[in-house]
Amino acid sequence: MAQTTPPQETAPERRGTGEQIQPGTGADTPAPSNNLKVHGLVGVDFPTHYISRGLVLEDQGFIAQPYAELDFTLYEGEGALSKVVGFVGIWNSLHSQHTDAGLASGTPGVSTTDIWYEFDWYVGFSIDLAKNFNLNLSYWEFVSPNDGFGTSKNYQAKVSFNDTDLWGGGGFALKPYGLVFIETDGKAGSGSDEGIYVELGVEPTIYTFGKEGTYPLALSVPARVGLGFSDFYEDDEVFGFATVGLKASVPLAFIPSDYGSWSAYASVMYYFYGEGVDDFNEGTGDGEDDIVAAFGVSMTF
Repeated sequence: MAQTTPPQETAPERRGTGEQIQPGTGADTPAPSNNLKVHGLVGVDFPTHYISRGLVLEDQGFIAQPYAELDFTLYEGEGALSKVVGFVGIWNSLHSQHTDAGLASGTPGVSTTDIWYEFDWYVGFSIDLAKNFNLNLSYWEFVSPNDGFGTSKNYQAKVSFNDTDLWGGGGFALKPYGLVFIETDGKAGSGSDEGIYVELGVEPTIYTFGKEGTYPLALSVPARVGLGFSDFYEDDEVFGFATVGLKASVPLAFIPSDYGSWSAYASVMYYFYGEGVDDFNEGTGDGEDDIVAAFGVSMTF
């Protein structure tokens, strides 16, 4: 049997946009219809740029970003606490340009894994509260197999609200969220010391073409702003970036559901950079605002 359900996430996430996917993305995606307490997510994105929290880490060559996550349903109920999911996952960024290979080890250009710029792993819990709220708590570690940067260890708390019911059930929803990302050892931002990153965003689905058909095409408008505190960004600047774009999602219904639930994504995002990332981005590129295109595929099971 082919799948015909559109890829409807309950919270904004990053598949098909060229940024790190959020920990618990699989937990926030409706699970396939089976009796298993374990589900999974695998996929890969192909962006024109790799941008992390407003920092342009690569804007040249071929970039592939494969990822995988396992999700374990630990509790389901009818009360204020309706669901608890534990998750563990990995995310990677592979660059044909051998970005910063050997830089952190003091041997620029020398690495046995020169295309493998970044490997992230994370673990955490996704908690559904009062039907429409979700609290996502995670530990997140960034490692550079090609020694492009030093290891960064971080904690993140994210709160999202599924407002679909407030709009009459027609499919439109703003899906607002906010997150706090805390550096505990090493840097993910451009500042000189461990700091705190705050992000606010929405991803409204504005229209779905062929909603009742085999290939419903959902269009959404992801938008977010990144802010830094306690020296997360350079010179302790607060404003890092703002981005808005258009994203399309469609189920790959020609793949039998026995092989999982497959979806494809494509997006175009505009990035406006603030003073918190200006110096860093001038060193890695032209320092100007960017338009980033990406596409990807993913499968849940």
